[in-house]
Amino acid sequence: MLEQPGDREKRLGVDRKKSSALLEKHKQAFTGKVVLEEGAYRFEPLNEPGTLLKLTRARRESEFESGQILLRKYYEKTITVNGTRTDDWIWGADITGQYVPPGASTGPNMNAPKQERP
Repeated sequence: MLEQPGDREKRLGVDRKKSSALLEKHKQAFTGKVVLEEGAYRFEPLNEPGTLLKLTRARRESEFESGQILLRKYYEKTITVNGTRTDDWIWGADITGQYVPPGASTGPNMNAPKQERP
């Protein structure tokens, strides 16, 4: 059975309230590849192999899940993201560019496998 948002905190006994206050943004630039890991698309920074991050446009912690950026169309592509990193999120994220190897398709990768969970 798929784990739902918040199930992990309940299972681990963590009671973490999400703030609805507007967070202070410290913009950084990240470059990495979009990978499919355990049924979900995640951003893997080139300078931190094995670290998987989620991207969101939201600026409030309580809105991170609802503002999550779907990365399926960037699958197996290298992208540049501007945003602020907190835990396993890059929030206030803007995808500013993508690198496509010579001869590869420049459009979205809609042949990517369907995502099993958000």
